[in-house]
Amino acid sequence: MAPTKQAAIVGVYLTEQAVQIDRSSQSLQLEALKGALADAGLEAKDLDGIIATGGESDAGRWSRQLGKPLVDAGKSCMGATAVAEAVAHINAGLCEVVVVVHGNSGFRIGPDQVRWSGSVVPDKAPRLDEWNASVWGMYIIPWYAQMARRHMYEFGTTSEQLANVAVTFRHHATLNPRSIMGKRGTITIEDVLNSRMVCEPLHLLDCCLANHGAYAFVVTTAERARNLKKKPVYVLGAASAVWNSPYEDLTPNYYPSPATITGPKAMAQAGVTHDDLDVLGIYDCFTITVVRLMEDLGFCKLGEGGSFVAEGNLTLNGKWPTNLDGGLLSHSHNGLPGGMHVVEVVRQLRGEVEPQRQVPNAKIGFCHDQGFAVLGRHGSCVLAVD
Repeated sequence: MAPTKQAAIVGVYLTEQAVQIDRSSQSLQLEALKGALADAGLEAKDLDGIIATGGESDAGRWSRQLGKPLVDAGKSCMGATAVAEAVAHINAGLCEVVVVVHGNSGFRIGPDQVRWSGSVVPDKAPRLDEWNASVWGMYIIPWYAQMARRHMYEFGTTSEQLANVAVTFRHHATLNPRSIMGKRGTITIEDVLNSRMVCEPLHLLDCCLANHGAYAFVVTTAERARNLKKKPVYVLGAASAVWNSPYEDLTPNYYPSPATITGPKAMAQAGVTHDDLDVLGIYDCFTITVVRLMEDLGFCKLGEGGSFVAEGNLTLNGKWPTNLDGGLLSHSHNGLPGGMHVVEVVRQLRGEVEPQRQVPNAKIGFCHDQGFAVLGRHGSCVLAVD
C-alpha cells in the first residue's frame, strides 16, 4: 500500500468554459498551463513532467515549446487517473513537478462527433476501423442509454430518480458564476422529463454538455509543496483500472465497473472511509453514470443508486456534497473533463470558491473519473488539507 502525503496538488486553473470559444485548443491549453503554474508560484523552468491531452505526441510538443526534455508522466489526461499517474512518477523519483493539462475548442460528442485531430469523419469508405461501433450506428449516448434501461429493468430505477441528479447539479451551477448553464436558472424533475428524448430513456437534460474550455493542475512532492504559494492539497490515495475496450465489448448488466477496484483502493491507501469525506467530484457525463458510480464506489449498495440520489445525499447540504461547480451536466464538459472535478475539489479544500457553494471546513475530498468506454478506464483519488 502506497504511503500517503508524498505528493500534493499545488496549483489549479480553469480558462473560460463556453459552448464555443474562438481560439485554438493549444492557446487554451497554454493559458491553463501558465495559470496553474502561477497559482502554485512556479515557472515553466520548474516543470520536469507532463500529462497532456494528446498523450505522447502532445507531451513532445510541449517539451519542444518549453525548450527541454520532459517526462511523459501519463497517457490519460483524466482527473483522478492523471493524479494517480503523476503521483506514481513522483514517488518513483522519475520527476518532481508534473503538470496535467487539457484544452479543447473543436471536439464534440454525439452523432456529429469530430475526431481529436479536428477532421470530420470521412464521407467515403473506409470511414472507420473494423471494430468501431459507429459503423453500425452506435455513438456514446446509446451506450449509456442501454445501461440506464438495464438498471431500470434490474432494479426498478425510474426516470424521476435519474432526473434528481440533473436537478441537483443544475442548482449547484446556479451558485457558480463561471458555469455554462447556471445563468439559465434551476430546473425541476418535470423539466428534465419534458426535455426532448435523445436516446430512450435519456432525455436532453440527462446528458452532459459539449463545449470548449481548458484546465490544468500541478502535482509535486510534499516536501516542495510546503514552500510554495498556496496551501498544499495532499494526495492521500490514488488508483486507476481498466476493463473493456472503448465502446466495443460490454457485460450484459453493465456492472461491476473498475470503480469497484479504484475507489476502495484509494480510500484504503488514504486510511479513510466514506463517512470521512467532506466533498466529492464524481464523473457525471450522464445522470445514470452518477447513479452507477455511487453504487460501485460503495456509497450505497448495487441497485440502490436511484433512491440514494433522490434522497438528496449529493446536494450542497447533503451527506456527500457533490459536483458543486455544476459538474459535466451543468458547468462544463470540454472533451476530457475529468480534471474539472479535481480543480473544483482542490478549490473547495483550499476554501477558494464562492461562499454560497463552499462546504464549511472541508478537509477531505474524493474524485472519480471514467472514460474511453462505459466501463473502460476509471480513476479515484483522495485529497486532503491539514
